[in-house]
Amino acid sequence: MKLRDMVLEKLGISLNVDARFSDGMVHVRDEQFPLESAAADKPLVAEDLIEFGALGKKFQQSTFGAHFVEVAVNVVTGEPRVRRMLAICASGRILNPMSARSQVIGAMTMGVGSALTEALSVDAARGYFVNHDLAGYEVPVHADIPDQEVIFLDDPDPLSSPMKAKGIAELGICGVAAAVANAVYNATGIRVRDFPITVDKLLPHLPEL
Repeated sequence: MKLRDMVLEKLGISLNVDARFSDGMVHVRDEQFPLESAAADKPLVAEDLIEFGALGKKFQQSTFGAHFVEVAVNVVTGEPRVRRMLAICASGRILNPMSARSQVIGAMTMGVGSALTEALSVDAARGYFVNHDLAGYEVPVHADIPDQEVIFLDDPDPLSSPMKAKGIAELGICGVAAAVANAVYNATGIRVRDFPITVDKLLPHLPEL
C-alpha cells in the first residue's frame, strides 16, 4: 500500500477522493486534517516513489563544481607537490555541511592520487597484478595532502526535490586530476596526458640548470 493510501485510511478518508498534502496538513475538499494524527498510535511505514515526469527534459538538474589546485615542481628532482586545493560546489541545499565537506575533501584526495601516484602495474607475461597491495599501489596519505578548502554556494533547487537538495556524489573528484595536470603544466611548461604524472615523465623535459 502506498503511503498516501495508508495516511487516508488511518484518517478515515476514502481512498478515492482527491487529497492534497501540504504544510503538514491533509486537505480534502473543504476539510483539513493534521498529518501527524495519522501516526498518533504507531509510525507509518510504506514504500513509495517520486515521479519526476518531464522535469529532466525541461530543466538542467545537474550539480556543478570547479577545482583550483596549486602545484610546485622541484627544478632539480622533478617531484611535484600539491600546495593548495579549493573546490567550489553548487549542489542544491546542503543538508549536512560537515558530512558534505568530508565527502568533497575525500574525493579531492582521491583525485590527487589519480593524478600523481596511483598506477596499476600488470605483468602481461605471467598474468597478474604486480602492485596488488597498498605497499605497491600508492595512495595519498595525510602528509601528501595540503590545505583543502571547500565552498558550497547557496543554491537551493526547488525543482530537484522537496528538500531542494541534490546529490554531491562524484562532484568532489571530477576535474581534480585535470586541475593538477594543468597546474603542473603551468609550473613547468610540460604537458603530461598520461596519469599518473611521475618524475620520469617530467625530469627529461625540465630545463637544464
